[in-house]
Amino acid sequence: MVHALRVVRQIKVKFPKCEIHWVIKDGLEGILESVQWIDRYFIFQRGGGTKAYIRLISKIRKFEYDFCLDLQGLLRSALIGKLSISRKKLGRADGRELSTFFYRSIGDSSRKKEIHAIDRLTPFLSYLGVVEYNKKLPLDFLWDIDSSKISEVPKNFILLFPESRRQEKVWPYFQDLASWITTTYGQIAVVAGTGTSNEYQNCLDLRGQIKLKELPTLINKASLVVCNDSAPLHLSSALGVKLIALFGPTSTQRYGPYPSDQNQNFILNSDSSLIKDIELKSVQDCVESALG
Repeated sequence: MVHALRVVRQIKVKFPKCEIHWVIKDGLEGILESVQWIDRYFIFQRGGGTKAYIRLISKIRKFEYDFCLDLQGLLRSALIGKLSISRKKLGRADGRELSTFFYRSIGDSSRKKEIHAIDRLTPFLSYLGVVEYNKKLPLDFLWDIDSSKISEVPKNFILLFPESRRQEKVWPYFQDLASWITTTYGQIAVVAGTGTSNEYQNCLDLRGQIKLKELPTLINKASLVVCNDSAPLHLSSALGVKLIALFGPTSTQRYGPYPSDQNQNFILNSDSSLIKDIELKSVQDCVESALG
């Protein structure tokens, strides 16, 4: 979703009067609520069954669109596009689950090529006539969100995201890193995510307390972000925040910070593809380099 937002933002910049509607999985709409330029969104209830899917289609068909872009490339998203009332229906050429039968394919069709996930989507811009655009694909959000938790965060903090949706992408030494940061720099480490276990000492633990729509504001205030391959990584990259990204089984060429030549980013990739093999000392060295 973050990748798609970065690309679609450039459409809105080029055509500021266009109206953009979005289909979003339930639970993730907070990110769209923190964006000013999405005019309407529809909730896709994963696991909601056929009736929920039909209700979603009925809501979408109340509108007539010039373009429908399937930036996910799965059967369920392709069918939504096919059933929408749209003049042109475009989708990813590398779409899965027979999705490419339901739209005009855009981009490279090979799934084996090491192409960044965002570069899979930028060909949509060319098709729509967005030729000259900001190649860094930055994102902007509502920064005046009233949050008592974020107001508690001091200046010059280091933000840690120790979680990822897939366990094999989780670096296991975040607790040690947090303790080292506090001891070495006297600089507070803030921990964010959805977990609630009491594993972090001498840190500001905001896990489970930050709403999704507040997350961009928290990231934007950080002097440094350390995280696994996860959504906060891509938000940090889109915001241009200094970042240390830890990769195990996933490809940095496909899912690393974008663009790859951002000097403020430090990428650590496990040679064994096991993220636990990234040594604590290596991450500490990156923190020292990032903080100068």
